[in-house]
Amino acid sequence: MTDVPLLDTLHVRPCGLAHEGREGRGFCSKAARAGNLACAHTMARYPLRDALEAQSAAGRPGAAAALARWHALDLAIGQADHARSEAEARGDRPAAARAVADHDAAARELDELLTFARAG
Repeated sequence: MTDVPLLDTLHVRPCGLAHEGREGRGFCSKAARAGNLACAHTMARYPLRDALEAQSAAGRPGAAAALARWHALDLAIGQADHARSEAEARGDRPAAARAVADHDAAARELDELLTFARAG
């Protein structure tokens, strides 16, 4: 039902939206983003979404709710990244810190969804 080897390549490494090791365009290196569900600049979350969709379609208990949560968390990761950037541009350190905290909370929940999907 689930491509476990593919899911095994995924991980959650909250980066605090620090964008360490920036390349010319302001992103972390491709290697740092690869497979990291917490990164706002990667497609790594999509295999997790696909696994949850397959599990939901197969009728796995809890999978539909997990898929709905995935959608909310995917959006939250991107929004947190934009909120941090906007806050930093305004010099609003407290707002930037809140954005990072929101990001890290979403990342922890994505890790829980990954564990759920791997068990499917």
